[in-house]
Amino acid sequence: MDSVDQEGFPVEIALEFTAGVYENLDILPFETVLPLHLKAKQLTPFEHITLNWNPHGHLPAFLVPHFDFHFYMISNEERMAIPEYSTETSALFNNLPTAGYMPANYGTPPGQGGVYPRMGKHWLPFNLPAYLPFSEIMVLGSFDGEYIFMEPMVELNYLLNFQEINNYPTQYNIYHDDATGNTIISLTDFVSR
Repeated sequence: MDSVDQEGFPVEIALEFTAGVYENLDILPFETVLPLHLKAKQLTPFEHITLNWNPHGHLPAFLVPHFDFHFYMISNEERMAIPEYSTETSALFNNLPTAGYMPANYGTPPGQGGVYPRMGKHWLPFNLPAYLPFSEIMVLGSFDGEYIFMEPMVELNYLLNFQEINNYPTQYNIYHDDATGNTIISLTDFVSR
């Protein structure tokens, strides 16, 4: 699912889960490839999305059931060609994007750290402890000098217990009504969240 504004500029690209998906997690494969339609490819840098279900979590710190949503900026064929880490392929994984392509507050371990075949080299925020215990985090990825994916990772319980969007106040007021002599305490300036 994606949306564009009146000028044709992308507003959102998204995956939509039906309520039933949570009732059938045991039948999900580890990886599902979701192709994007032409409009999404033309208006965004993304080529395809992979949905990875991790029922037991994974290292380094994401040890609870969760989903990895990889939004890839390379074709599925290019992604599938990303090899295992070895002496022969190490230069491809350690060829990092030019400075400025990855956020300054993200880093990746040297060598084989964070490397997965058919995915690439993973980058995490330097302040990773602030995201623990894990519920949701943005991970980034690279391969052979290119920034190739953005990966929201989300714990299953976070999705199951996600609060419904509602209208919440952003301001409070305390004032005196001279006509009635009453004091009023109010919450105002509601926004949807």
